[in-house]
Amino acid sequence: MLTIEETKKITKKITASDDRKDYNSIVKLVQSLKFEESVDLEDEKTEASLRFLVVALFQIFKKLFSKNELSLHVKKPEILEFNKWCRKIYESFKNNLLKIISKVEFECSLTLDCLDVYMQLLEQESIHFASSKDATYFPNKSFRKLIKALFDSNLKEFELDPKTGESQSPLITEFTEKYFKEFVDVQFYFLSEFLDLQESKELHASSHIAAKWLAIVNHDRYLTNGDVELEIFVSNPPQAIESESKFKSNLEKNWLLLLNSELSISQYKTILLILHRRVVPYLQNPTKLMDFLTDSYNLQSSKTINADAVPILALNGLFELIKSSGLEYPNFYGKLYQLLTPDLMHVKYRSRFFRLMDIFLSSTHLSAHLVASFIKKLARLSISAPPGAIVTVLPFIYNLLKRHPSCMIMIHDPAFVSNPFHTPDQRKALAELQTNFKDPFDAAAVDPEQTHAMESSLWELKTLMDHYHPNVATLAKIFSQQFKKMHYNMEDFLDWSYDTLLEAEASRRLKVLPTLEFEEFPSLLQNPGTNNTDEDNLENDAFLPGSGYLSGIAW
Repeated sequence: MLTIEETKKITKKITASDDRKDYNSIVKLVQSLKFEESVDLEDEKTEASLRFLVVALFQIFKKLFSKNELSLHVKKPEILEFNKWCRKIYESFKNNLLKIISKVEFECSLTLDCLDVYMQLLEQESIHFASSKDATYFPNKSFRKLIKALFDSNLKEFELDPKTGESQSPLITEFTEKYFKEFVDVQFYFLSEFLDLQESKELHASSHIAAKWLAIVNHDRYLTNGDVELEIFVSNPPQAIESESKFKSNLEKNWLLLLNSELSISQYKTILLILHRRVVPYLQNPTKLMDFLTDSYNLQSSKTINADAVPILALNGLFELIKSSGLEYPNFYGKLYQLLTPDLMHVKYRSRFFRLMDIFLSSTHLSAHLVASFIKKLARLSISAPPGAIVTVLPFIYNLLKRHPSCMIMIHDPAFVSNPFHTPDQRKALAELQTNFKDPFDAAAVDPEQTHAMESSLWELKTLMDHYHPNVATLAKIFSQQFKKMHYNMEDFLDWSYDTLLEAEASRRLKVLPTLEFEEFPSLLQNPGTNNTDEDNLENDAFLPGSGYLSGIAW
């Protein structure tokens, strides 16, 4: 391997003059960059030498670009032959860069340098490889090779974020932040070439590929986003990059291919979390996501898959399609009702679910039996729910009762209320009715229209009035008072948890300080009625004679 000084010496000879006599040394430099597993890149000196070599070769080929010695658009045979030889060396240099990007399995500055240099080479190609001086050109074939190398790369220690399923590779991060998010032509041709790589099976859709895809596209800085201003990477790109329909079409096809691949549960959840904001608005035909969303909404947990949160997260995307595309989902409310499980009260996506459910149940044209089933099921779940969840459920039930007055019978059934004008027989019949009452609610029923919730009562709310947490108990008492409030703003109740409840209690200012009464003693061990000092007490009167007990204390 060449040292930095040797590389510097050779580079200076090539770049300092216009003579071609030292061009054979370029071959030597390119061969020195060839990646081999035997090379110890973890050694600082070795890595520094290779980094210097990469930059030196870039300067050399930049000179060759400026002298038009890499162009194949020349007429003289002898010049063309020489340019082909230079071009061959140049392609070897690019291949060596790609090999380092794709093969190195640990984080190092060399791979990032190779990525940046390769992108700068693309910029040079766009200028000097065009058919004429003013011709538009983007080196998409060279860019395609870079995309392939990036998705083949495997930095094992940065493979996946276990929470999101996204790649944490510094290479992917560098490409995304420095190029993909900033340049419209890079975005356009990335989507085009990545789609071609998938369709030609050069890249096989998998969770490994999906991890990098998510890391690259999980943002809002897109060509079709009118609020974002992107720049152009190459000097004179083709006009095709201005086609929003083509951009949306390629983005849509890429997403559909990846959604049909094997995804991890964490990736599944991440996609559903971003789908309504960062995917649906940028697709040409969002209704093509219907199958994916309905499958997600119907996904059931198994021994190998914990999918409890997946149907909840799918609601956002479904709602977006229902709202914007007129999607019809059969038995939507039946499935929504089935999502009301004890686990719902504990998941971190609870507030998101209640926001959407509030929208879905806002219509006054819904069946009273259906709404009553939701009210009763939520009341039943609140008995075993944490305080933060109960604080959300109680105002939610209140709003539903106000919105659907026919359900008020669940908290005030005249048939069970005594009347001072009742006859003795009527009082006896009422007592028997109250004694023999059994809750007819069928908690196991799947169809919300068949739960008999309307014939039930919300005795669970009465139970919550004696809850151990004072905030919950106070809030539950709203159901024992007149319903004068029009409705509660749910945003004030959605994000409560143990932490926020404790924090609110600790920071609460008391209007009246609590009254404390106690007898004050001058010292801890002094007998009542004496003026002995603490020292005297310890020496003389601390203990009763013949006992091991403190004086003045009845044992």
